[in-house]
Amino acid sequence: MHEVIMPKLGLTMESGKIEKWHKKEGDKVEIGEVLFEVMTDKVTLEVESYDSGILRKILRTEGEEVPVTEVIAYIGDKDEEIPQYELKKEAEAKIGEMEIKEAEETAGKVKEVSGILKEKVKISPIARKLAEKSNLDITKITGTGPRGRILREDVEKYIKSAEEERVEKRVIISPLARKTAKELGIDYRSEKISGSGPGGRIVKEDVIAYSKEKEKAGRKAVVPQPASVAIKSSSLLTGIRKVIAERMSYSKSNIPHIVLDAKANTTKLMDLREKLKEKILEKYGIKVTYTDFILKSTAVALRENLEVNSTFSNGDYIIYDDINVGVAVSLEEGLIVPTIFNCDELEVLDIAKKRVELVGKAREGKLSLEEISNGTFTVTNLGMYGIRSFSPIINPPQAAILAVGEIYTEPVVINGKIKPESFINLSIACDHRIIDGTIGAKFLRKIVELIENPAKLVN
Repeated sequence: MHEVIMPKLGLTMESGKIEKWHKKEGDKVEIGEVLFEVMTDKVTLEVESYDSGILRKILRTEGEEVPVTEVIAYIGDKDEEIPQYELKKEAEAKIGEMEIKEAEETAGKVKEVSGILKEKVKISPIARKLAEKSNLDITKITGTGPRGRILREDVEKYIKSAEEERVEKRVIISPLARKTAKELGIDYRSEKISGSGPGGRIVKEDVIAYSKEKEKAGRKAVVPQPASVAIKSSSLLTGIRKVIAERMSYSKSNIPHIVLDAKANTTKLMDLREKLKEKILEKYGIKVTYTDFILKSTAVALRENLEVNSTFSNGDYIIYDDINVGVAVSLEEGLIVPTIFNCDELEVLDIAKKRVELVGKAREGKLSLEEISNGTFTVTNLGMYGIRSFSPIINPPQAAILAVGEIYTEPVVINGKIKPESFINLSIACDHRIIDGTIGAKFLRKIVELIENPAKLVN
């Protein structure tokens, strides 16, 4: 019998969400066939089978978040016995429910039963961690996941519901008074309304009197107008967007950023691109963009300023020799950064070809794990959106990121004459723990030099 485990598809991967099973129990499986799809902390990937046989048992279903290396299925011969350990766990869960019910009926054993129950309740690792942090009794939480499994969203919903109930209990108010308060736009939970009813209960007359007092004081209650509001709750973030939120929060909280700005004259670059783009498009079917020249400029500048091509890890300043430049690509789900490996060794045309390939794969959701890993530096360009300059957030574990704005025209004085020239703004954010202002400035100055003398990039 062969175990199918949740694979560790990256150094930072701790768990994966099963998006889809391509086989069902009883199906024949061959080595190399796609067995299931898993969403990692970066992208959804297809996982192939390492063994041939019959898919005898699926232990984890679609939608479940599973820690890496945990067994999720078994492949074996048609009549081969499924390991008893896993079957025993399923049986224990059912028996546990019966034990709990009996124990709850026995006085003095509630505490013991609670311990048993927590062991039997199906709950994801993330949900369990959140529940323990909030000191919650998971036996009181209703799970909406597969087979009643408690998910993180269930815990968050329970916490919110408990808080609302706690607030509601604190304010004693009659149903009619509550309705009146709503009509008058009064939040009876936050505003101090004196209750004249039994036990300090707020009645309709109290709400009306409170409203009139506010009017006299010149603070007339305003009835809220209905509005169409779209809210994205952070608790509902999933997939790529969730990872982006976590990494950017980590970056800003833990990495001291220093941002340096520079301006480069792009007049010669624009002339060179005009001369080359039609020939390259006709011969290779590739549209060379300014981004391709900037990627090449960045890679060459990194080779000459390797201190920027680095990371700060466990107190160590690590400088990479490979120049692997990531280019940020915007998707509906968020931002993803595929990698152009050994970018300094590629010609501008080769960079353009690779960029087109990676962007296409990103938008089709077909990037491999390798293609979004091992980047040493990132370039992000918002020029196409009319953004002239911005301060980027470092993409950990990298130590720096380059922000590129739009190309714009402004008048300059040359030899005593005013003429229009084109410019672009560049900003580099550096991890100030290992990259000081001088190192960052030298790197940025080299990029400006190459952009202003683009012939050096194609010779």
